[in-house]
Amino acid sequence: MKKSLFVLVALVLLGSTGFSFAQDVNGKNPAMSPKHRLARQHRRIKNGVKNGKISKSQHKQLAQEGKDINQERKADLAANGGKMPQADRQQLESQENLRSEQIHQDKTGN
Repeated sequence: MKKSLFVLVALVLLGSTGFSFAQDVNGKNPAMSPKHRLARQHRRIKNGVKNGKISKSQHKQLAQEGKDINQERKADLAANGGKMPQADRQQLESQENLRSEQIHQDKTGN
């Protein structure tokens, strides 16, 4: 009985830590912001080029896509007084998801 109670408590605590890393509806988690996500994607691309899994032409295309997304992010922030509306955030996230998938495909050769 004690062991199952301990396991249950451990699972609840472990599961709740995921919520602290997730981005909330208003984008309050800086580590999950579009800006930080673009930086992480840039590191993935840089590592892919370094180890030869991403070609220079793929790098150039992915870098341009990142610049475009970042310009759109900045324009959205400027147009809305420094806050990102939910619809704009969702659109940027969708673009970042596509870019992330492209990085993965370029690195794996699929």
